Amino acid sequence: MQSRAKRGDEPRTGLAAGVFSSGMLAMVVVCCGGQALLLGGLGGLAFGSVLGLGAGVLAAVGLVAAVFMVRRRRAAGVCASPARERSSS
Repeated sequence: MQSRAKRGDEPRTGLAAGVFSSGMLAMVVVCCGGQALLLGGLGGLAFGSVLGLGAGVLAAVGLVAAVFMVRRRRAAGVCASPARERSSS
């Protein structure tokens, strides 16, 4: 077998090793940080959509209930105005 020196597999030292290490560190930070940010954003969107859908359903149920109550009152004659009940003489 050949030694490391003969094969050219010597470990990098000096400026080249520092630049390579800095580049790798930057890539790791951007990739890992980007993934966490992306997943957090997607999770926030999912949670926001669930809350939004829930609020929309509650608003729709409230609107239907209000319309139902108004129609029921009108059908029962509760909303009759006093001016109609007076006789004009």
